[in-house]
Parts: sequence; structure tokens; C-alpha cells
Amino acid sequence: MENFAEEKYDTERSSSDAHTHFAGRVTAGTELPICVSKNGVNHVIEKNETRKEFLSIGLACSECFSGPRLAGILKRGFEYEKQVMMDLIAGKPAAPLSIHTSGGVPQPLSDFISTLEAHLPWNDQESLDWCVSLQLEGASAVWAGIDMLLQLQILRGNRHREMVAVGAKSYHGPPSTSFGSSSPLFTKHAQIMYPVPVAGEEIDEEVLLLQFERFLDKHGDQIGVLLIEPQWGSSQVGLPWPKNLAKQYVEMAKERGILVLADEIMCGLGRHGQGTLFLSEAWQLDPDAVTFGKSIGGGVYPLSGAVIKTGGVLLGANGKTVMQSHTFAGSSTRALMTGTEVLNMLPNWFNSVKKLGDEMKVILRHLEKVSNGLIETQGQGLMWGALVSRKGIHRDESLRAETISCLKKNLESVGVLPYFVPVGGFMISPVIDIDVGTLYRIGEKLEEALLLTVADVGWEQPMSQNADATEIKVTLQLDQEFLASELKKVCNSQLHFSRTCTSCSDFVHPTVRKRFSRGLIELQNAQFLD
Repeated sequence: MENFAEEKYDTERSSSDAHTHFAGRVTAGTELPICVSKNGVNHVIEKNETRKEFLSIGLACSECFSGPRLAGILKRGFEYEKQVMMDLIAGKPAAPLSIHTSGGVPQPLSDFISTLEAHLPWNDQESLDWCVSLQLEGASAVWAGIDMLLQLQILRGNRHREMVAVGAKSYHGPPSTSFGSSSPLFTKHAQIMYPVPVAGEEIDEEVLLLQFERFLDKHGDQIGVLLIEPQWGSSQVGLPWPKNLAKQYVEMAKERGILVLADEIMCGLGRHGQGTLFLSEAWQLDPDAVTFGKSIGGGVYPLSGAVIKTGGVLLGANGKTVMQSHTFAGSSTRALMTGTEVLNMLPNWFNSVKKLGDEMKVILRHLEKVSNGLIETQGQGLMWGALVSRKGIHRDESLRAETISCLKKNLESVGVLPYFVPVGGFMISPVIDIDVGTLYRIGEKLEEALLLTVADVGWEQPMSQNADATEIKVTLQLDQEFLASELKKVCNSQLHFSRTCTSCSDFVHPTVRKRFSRGLIELQNAQFLD
């Protein structure tokens, strides 16, 4: 038997020489930063042959767990692959690591589907006629959802419903070929855009409902599927829909015979902080289909999917397949095993995500204030966005672009790597097992970069800005548990295991939280602060 255990990849070896032949996220031919190592949000990045540690706080919701938690998720699949390797080397029949969709499915598919079923966003699960299509990334999952829903429309006698409605601000995958409001290469004749709230602008729900009703009056009979992101990602910098407005949009569309697909590629998997896997369930949106993706593969394996609420039997009875299928659709054994472990572990962290979402409110409202309104923040749970203001001197888009460029430079200089988005701002969506102390360290670094930017561009708070608009709405108080834990040096908080506890000073000191909250935390133990 060959000895393969001694062969290791040289992690110290790095070269950007070949990058001139790579076309990726940045300008083609550009030398790219190399991620050398990761530990939670602490990433070591090599650029221009120099290594530096960054707080990588964006990554577009692509990772959920880190360190020992990630190791635990990967362990079962790792042991499986080790056995496969041993069998391959010994020349024995080996279990598949992947199998082409024409040749069958991997055994772990059943476990994944059974585990997913417990998290579906519909209350009447016993009466559901659901099915799931598995894909590799978000855009394909959205396509698969549209595929199944449009086929159902045809089978139900609605062949005339050929159009897909997308938000006037929306992103459902790379804009070159995916549905969404951007069309950089060609006109997307199969889609039509409906009115939605806009990040950075006042939301008038009555006006929007009237506009949407007029839209449905004009186009409702043409539309087969309506796409909605309960919380926007890059297209609207993490803006959540007003909950009741989203429910009314969904209800109005369904009343017109339109099937609704909730795209939760970014905001799903509990990241929204509402205590469920899907935001659709927490808000009781009752869509006809929902997508999932991003970190379902642990940030290691590509995996995504679309689930339809009803119609599985109808598709099967008419011999219909999901046309959005391909070589690797649901074919990776390790992706499915990892996805199953992620689904099993996520509910243990729902309370922590909610808690960290409350802390993020405090941190980001503070950053709005200290930056004199340079940024406007929005979000929930562990998915937040900061939009560079369009007010004041930024009514001139060229000056706003200069500010954004300056902010990027300053964020890099202080060692923070958020997820920059085209509308002018950045998103914060770290791993969900981040500890609360690191969250405040991120806040301190962002504050440093923002203050540098304010000074560099000469930003002043616009006269029209209401000073009360950025007041913190969340009042945090240290409870009796904190005082008791300081006396006993033992914390009894249920959040202690996830390192998100603020009832003691193990992870973040109360003085740090007090500074960010601008006095809204009433510290009851003044002697402790001294």
C-alpha cells in the first residue's frame, strides 16, 4: 500500500504569478490577496508578499461555524473520506464521494432530506406535498425554484403565466444570467420589476401598497412566479422588509394566482435572528417555495436548494423532472453529510444569534452617531449593512464615490475586511459562533476607520438630518445575574457556552458596552467599574 499520510500541502507556499490569467470577482488579471489561514473572523491575508491579519466580517453569509464547531460538523464526512481513500489505495471498491446524477444518488441524501423536513417553513407539514431540488449555489437554486413553480402553473392550466416578477432592487445571482434588477449584458425578457422599499429612503407602506396593487392590475395575469427576498443582501445592503408589508405583498400576489418564491439564500439558516431556520416561517409569509444555500455546506462545500410547498405529486404524476439539473446537483457525499450536521447544530445557536443581533444594534447605532451620519445602518440578527449616506455633499455621486474609496482604504488600514456592495456601502455577516467580545472589537475597528474617513473627506452631518433619527432603540441593562456572577465568579447565563453572554465580563467588559451604548446601559455595580 502506498504511503500518502506524509504528503502535505505546503501552506507556506504562495504565488500570485498566475493571477494574471484568472478572471474572478475583481478586475480580470489583477493580483489577488491570498487567504493563508482562518480562525473564526481572524484571517491571515497575503498581499504583495506581505501577510497581515484581518477581521473578515463579510463573506456574504457563506460561513456559519468555525474552530471546534466546524471540526465537529466535518468530522463524520472526514472519517468517511479517509475510509474511501484507504479503499482506493488498496484497490478495493470504494463508496462514492460523488456520483453523476444519471448514475444514482449518494446514500447520505436520505439523511439530509429527513433532517431538512423538520425545518420547513410551513406549519401544516403533515399535509404538505413538498419536494426539494438540490443545487450548488444560490443562483441555480433560484432557477430551480422558478423551474418547478412555472411547471406547476402550466400543469394547472396557466400556461399564459410566463413572466417572473422581481423587485426593482433585487439580486438573485450573477446579474449576467440570473434574475434580478440588474441586466448588464442583455434585456431579460422573462422578468418584470415590481416596486419595493429602497435602502436609505423613507418607507411609505401605504404608497408602496398602492403602487404594488397597480402593478398587479397591469401585469398580474402574466406573472407565474414572484421572487421576494425577506431581507435583501447586496442589492439593498442588508435591508429587511417591513414584516407586515412583506406579508401583504405575498398575500396580494397569491390572491392573483401568482406563486411566490422566498429567496433566503443569504438571510436564511437562522442568521436573521428570529429563532427559526427560515425567516419566512418566523414572519409567517407562507410562500409557495423557499431557497437555501451559502453556509449550508459549512462554508466548505457548495450546496444549495429550492423547496416547493406543494406540487411534488403533481409533477411526478405527469412525468415532470426538474429541468434545472446538472452533473453535480445533489451529488456530493461530503456536502450532504456536512449539510445534515449544519442543520442539526444550527438550532442550538438561534438564541445566540438573537442576542448578538441586539448587540449589533447598539454597535451600529453608535457608529452612525460618531460618523455624523456618514453611514446609515440596517439589518437584524447577524446580517447587517452600512450604506454610505447620499445626503449632504454626497448628493454629488462623484464625491460619494470618493468617500467610499477613502472608506475602503481606511478599513483595510485598520485590518477590517467587510463585504463591499455595489450600491455603496458594506455588509457585516460574520460566522454565527462569533463571541460577543470580538463583535465589539469589530465595532472599535469600524469606528477607527469611520473617524479617519470623516476627517479625510471633511464630512459634516447634513442639516436636514434629524438628530433623533439614529437614537438607539434598544435599552440594555445589566441584570442581577451579572452582579451575582461577579460575586461568585461563576456565570449562570445560558449564553455562556456560546461566548455571547454579557451577564459577566468573561467576553466583553461592561465599560466597553457602556461606551457604545452612550449610557443607555445603566450599570448597577459602579464599584465594579472603578
